[in-house]
Amino acid sequence: MKRVTRDIDPESAHDLLERVPRACIAFAREEGPIAQPVALIWRDGRYQVGVPSAAARRPDAGDEVVLLVDEGRYFFDLRAIYIRGLAEPVDAPEAAPEGHTWYEITPTRTVAWDYGSLREVDDDR
Repeated sequence: MKRVTRDIDPESAHDLLERVPRACIAFAREEGPIAQPVALIWRDGRYQVGVPSAAARRPDAGDEVVLLVDEGRYFFDLRAIYIRGLAEPVDAPEAAPEGHTWYEITPTRTVAWDYGSLREVDDDR
């Protein structure tokens, strides 16, 4: 059986991590989900995110977060890489923008997609 997919190998989306068109994290609190734009520094396979110091809510040490880096405005331009993992506070990386509280995300799951690469594939399930 065949199916249509937009999924791509996450390595083919690494350009998004290098130039970071747009990035945000999401995490859960008792009062509900929190979404926050972030600065991202991806170096040596490490995901370091800076939450603006003025943010009302920040992750706690060990919180599960989702980091989303995406680009595109129109359907076939939409590309993204999604990293789910655990956030731990860290010192600001070298050359990091000021005015942020920094975390390193240790990935537990990574997914990437590109709607411009929609294609039919064999369903292995």
